Amino acid sequence: MEWERDPMQSYYIKLALLFSMWSGALIAAYKDSSVFFIYLFTCTLMLILYFLLPIISQKVYIYILLLGLTQGLIFLWEETIPFYLYILSFFYLLEMMQDVKGRASTVALIVLNGLNILSAFVLFGLPILLVIVINVFLGLVIYRLSEVNKEYKHIRETYDSLLNDYRVQKRRAFHNEKTARAEERSMIAREMHDAVGHKLTALIMQVELLRPELQNGSYPIIKELAAECLEETRRAVRLLQAEDLQGMSALVHLIKKLESENTIHVHFTARQGVLRLQLSNRKNAVLYRTIQEGLTNAMKYGSNREVFLNIGVSPIGYLTFEIKNTYHHKHPVHKGFGLENMAKRLEEEGGKLSILQHDKQFILTGSLPAEELSK
Repeated sequence: MEWERDPMQSYYIKLALLFSMWSGALIAAYKDSSVFFIYLFTCTLMLILYFLLPIISQKVYIYILLLGLTQGLIFLWEETIPFYLYILSFFYLLEMMQDVKGRASTVALIVLNGLNILSAFVLFGLPILLVIVINVFLGLVIYRLSEVNKEYKHIRETYDSLLNDYRVQKRRAFHNEKTARAEERSMIAREMHDAVGHKLTALIMQVELLRPELQNGSYPIIKELAAECLEETRRAVRLLQAEDLQGMSALVHLIKKLESENTIHVHFTARQGVLRLQLSNRKNAVLYRTIQEGLTNAMKYGSNREVFLNIGVSPIGYLTFEIKNTYHHKHPVHKGFGLENMAKRLEEEGGKLSILQHDKQFILTGSLPAEELSK
């Protein structure tokens, strides 16, 4: 049995097995009132010791005590064969072999098998050969389960280590790519400023020198065209030097970053007309932060890693967005500090934010008025 695959599930399974075995043993011992209270006291003590195991560093001593008490109860048994106690001893042994490293668990396995053979043969008169075969078989099964569990733990640790390295490399590659793009934009901006910008400035100066000779009205046109070219060049340089992305490019950048870190998987849909919407820098920032907060909530409280992000245009020209993810929790959702803050910022820009819990889904919707539609 692989206990470690799902910690909570394995915990409940072990707890159910433990209480089932103790219930069977106590019910069987109830017939003899002289030993029942001994069994009840020992059961309480052993349960306390078992639940203290996670916070104790030297687990080997607790396991030895548990196995010793179980064997003591077996030797106190007077009537039928205490199958529940035998199973309980193997249960504790299996736990010990998974938690305790070194030879202690192997020695405990050999000693326990010897005591089980002795008690079954001497106290209950079972055939010695049958007892030996059963105990050897169970011992081999427990040993093999322990080895399989150790191999699984080793593979799991290796996998987690490789996954962590992979995420680190992905983040590093993403950062390097971003840095390379920034350096390339900066280089292009410098070249445009130094070459094209300077030459356009020189052209305007030459046009000024030719002003007396241009008497046919072409001078203002030439000067205006040169000035417009220079202004467009400067605007392009400023855009290339800008570090912060805006609009859809910023959202795509955010989604790419989250998916590169293997955090969530975003199904992103941009409806017709979204790319033509023009938003001010302030509204772009509010939209970006709101969607970022919504995706963060989906990561924290969602039941899986899939998130659906839809962005569209309403009939009245508002930019609308919807973030939807699976939500299996029974308690109702509410706006936390982050969403409350985002709702206020949207309202300041004329928009609104609303949340809805429906059919095991958490849905965050919002709208924001656009400046104008670009032609």
